[in-house]
Amino acid sequence: MSRWIIAGFLSFLALGATAQAAPEPEIVIEMHGESSSPRQGISVWNKNARQLTRLFRGKDKTYVLYQVENVSSADRIIRAQNGKRYAYVRYGSDDGDYRKFLFKAQDPQTFVACAADIADVLAVNLKYGVNLGVSQRDFLRTYESRATLTNLLDKATNKTYSVYRLEYTDVNHPTPAPTYFVFEGDSLKDILSGEKAFTEYTTKLSQANKALAKQEKEAQTAREQAGQQARQKQQRPTRKALVSGGTATDQAYMPRAVNATPLPALTPSKIPAGTPLN
Repeated sequence: MSRWIIAGFLSFLALGATAQAAPEPEIVIEMHGESSSPRQGISVWNKNARQLTRLFRGKDKTYVLYQVENVSSADRIIRAQNGKRYAYVRYGSDDGDYRKFLFKAQDPQTFVACAADIADVLAVNLKYGVNLGVSQRDFLRTYESRATLTNLLDKATNKTYSVYRLEYTDVNHPTPAPTYFVFEGDSLKDILSGEKAFTEYTTKLSQANKALAKQEKEAQTAREQAGQQARQKQQRPTRKALVSGGTATDQAYMPRAVNATPLPALTPSKIPAGTPLN
């Protein structure tokens, strides 16, 4: 009897060991549907301004920057001539290839315009009264053969401005009109639309130059007069008059002091020579 009990107990232990050694079943999770592909960014260099405008019209700045795969080279707030603020983003450089975006400054910073060449940039500048940055070299590559150059001196800043007159047209101004582009160094400073605006600009600059020249002349005259007076004072001889005594020559040729009080006679000191004085 005990032999059967021991045999049953060993069988039970063997079954328990087998159950512990058996591997646990794996949990398999099945997912249905198509796998999502990586986001395809948009390269600004593959599209012109019209294509980019069509693509991003009505979108905000955050959406545009997320969709564009390129890295911007400028991102800042600029002000229009009327004081209105815009967000400006540039890809590339002013003197090379570029794509320039203009957004409203207020949230959600809605897309306003895009420029891909100098003609686009000037059109956006004139329409919205902004300055997206224009290189003189980039300007001349397109307009040098049609522009007339005039140099204007600004004495207050000691700078010379290069002013190009152009019978200008764009998509917003189909009728040619005289337009003046003022450059300070290699960068666009002002755009003057019409002969009246240019005349007012040059008149104001000329008046400021004349006023400054007058001030400089008056200051120079004052310096010269002060210097002349100083020289005359240095060159003026010291005139002496004889009060009393003098040599026979002094008495014969030197002028006599009128109503002059003679100097008191010298009184010998009563202190013995060599006595230290406190």
